[in-house]
Order: sequence, then C-alpha cells, then structure tokens
Amino acid sequence: MTNFIQYAARRGVPGLALLCSGAVAFSVATAQPAPAVKPAATATATAKAKTANTPAIGTPAPTTAAAGSVSGGLLELDWERLLPKDYKSRGIASGAPAPIHDYLGEAGPAAQQVADYSVNVELNGIAARLPGFIVPLDVGKDGVVTEFFLVPYFGACIHVPPPPPNQIVYVHSAKGIALDSIYEAYWVSGRMTVQSKSTQLGSAAYRIDADKVEIYKY
Repeated sequence: MTNFIQYAARRGVPGLALLCSGAVAFSVATAQPAPAVKPAATATATAKAKTANTPAIGTPAPTTAAAGSVSGGLLELDWERLLPKDYKSRGIASGAPAPIHDYLGEAGPAAQQVADYSVNVELNGIAARLPGFIVPLDVGKDGVVTEFFLVPYFGACIHVPPPPPNQIVYVHSAKGIALDSIYEAYWVSGRMTVQSKSTQLGSAAYRIDADKVEIYKY
C-alpha cells in the first residue's frame, strides 16, 4: 500500500492540489492506454459537461431525508448528529469555511485544522450510515482505496481548512473501493466508534469500519 500523496506524485499530480482542483479529473483505477484524440468540438462539449457536474469547493454533503432514522438496521445520520449536544450553545458555527488562496498558491502552507475532539458519545458502537465526500489516505497498486477520510463538504484540503476532528470520520474498508471520482458523494455504512486518527491531511474523532461503500443516489 502507498500513501495517497506519493501515489499522486508518481502520476505528476502536484501534491494535495488534486483534492482541491475542480478542473482536474481524478481516478485511482488501474491505468489504461490513452484514448484516441477526440475532435475539438466533441472534446469541448465533454469538458463543459464535466465542469457542470463538478461540485464547487465547499459544497456540503447531501442531507439525509430523515436524520436519525433507522434504515435496514442502520442509524441514518446527518453530520450535525456527530456534534455534542451543547455545540450550538457554545456559539460555534458548523459548515465549510471559505477557500484560502494566497500568493504562494499550491506551494503555500496547509490550512490549520481547529482541534475540537468533542463528540456525541451516544454514537459510540452503533451501526450507522453516513453520507459524505471521500479523501483517500491509502491507495493500493491496483487503485483500490482501503483507508480514507469521510468529510461533510467537497474540497476539504489545502485551500479549505479541514473540518474539526468531530466532523471527520476515518473509514477503514477491508474490501476497499475502486474510487472513480472524488467529486461523487458516497454512503458509508458500518460500525461507528469514537476513536481518533491523525494523518498529515488532518485528524478524525470518529471511525467507521465499513461494511458497504456506495455512491449516493440523488
């Protein structure tokens, strides 16, 4: 297994820029021969369609139809359920902060994460289902992702400060997932525990051992 940043670097991708750029298509699937060059008109139409389907940085994960409901034996969660009950009373705003762009561009330092590990202890040990965006942490040679962060909005990386740990879930999937695009939102289902995990991309206060990872159907 290899770190995602090393994996991206070997393919000429400038570090974490891959996770932020809405203009760069991403696939961790096994490399295939380069396709034949399309006519200019067709290529332009394809580029426009791809741009139209790419979420803007900071786009929130889909909200569940009935957060806290039980579906198939799983507690269907919304991201606010991960926050402690007194979170709003402390005057702390949730949601994606504004993107950060300085004169250094991609060479600039990573935005700092607010270290809030306060959690909803009632979620420890439950079977849960949570929608969000995937930030790969570990990618195999076959392009399968077995470790990733699940985050509540698109583009959580160097240009957008990572969510606090209580809004990031570390996910381990024994089966792994062939991630076709980071632009898609996914459902992650499995056993949730209150357990911290730190990486160079950020820290998580929750963990899900995933039984199932599937694309969110709008």
